[in-house]
Amino acid sequence: MIGALLSGLFNLILSLVATILQIILLPVNALFNGVFPDLTSSINDVVSGFSTAMSQLGWVLSLIPQPVKTTLLLIFTIELAIIVIMKSTRLTAKLWKLLQKIKFW
Repeated sequence: MIGALLSGLFNLILSLVATILQIILLPVNALFNGVFPDLTSSINDVVSGFSTAMSQLGWVLSLIPQPVKTTLLLIFTIELAIIVIMKSTRLTAKLWKLLQKIKFW
């Protein structure tokens, strides 16, 4: 009984504080709404452009012969592996130098 009363009182106080903050910050909110335009139409244009481009992608990829696609995939995989190996080696060397400076043992 007392817990429900305290919970209701706490919710009342928080809702009053939120209402007061909304009233105080109303000019700032109006300023931000005036300065920054509504971007929904721009975002919808970008999304429709991507969907149009992706619908044509299958047709374009069908023009490329299968051996060329396989070769490009192999080259991309090797390049990605080289980048990952180089980055991980560099980070491992930096970690080792850091551990040598800290000297836990």
